[in-house]
Amino acid sequence: MFDITLDAENTAFVHVQGKIIGSTVAQFHKEIEQQLQNGNNKLIIDLKNVPLLDSTALGVIIVAFQVVQRSGGKLVLLNPQKAVSNILEVTRLTSILEVYESEEEARNAFI
Repeated sequence: MFDITLDAENTAFVHVQGKIIGSTVAQFHKEIEQQLQNGNNKLIIDLKNVPLLDSTALGVIIVAFQVVQRSGGKLVLLNPQKAVSNILEVTRLTSILEVYESEEEARNAFI
């Protein structure tokens, strides 16, 4: 469901597979929290394989965004599917979260 990789610049890529709803939100929260506790304040959350997420998952992303921002880091979203992208737009989260279509664009956000 979750795969975390670190690149040479210590940017944590959180690759997510499947829906982030119900009980999987707790796992998602745990993975994100672990990255923050490890001092990884540069996060890319890869949503290309996430067909759906719920409001609780959005809350996890928002809290992580705030924590990362306070520590001088950055959190960006990568390649959300259409349904997830629509949720981000409807909730106006695209006005505070950076969303990129390619991994290269997401990496460049940290330069």
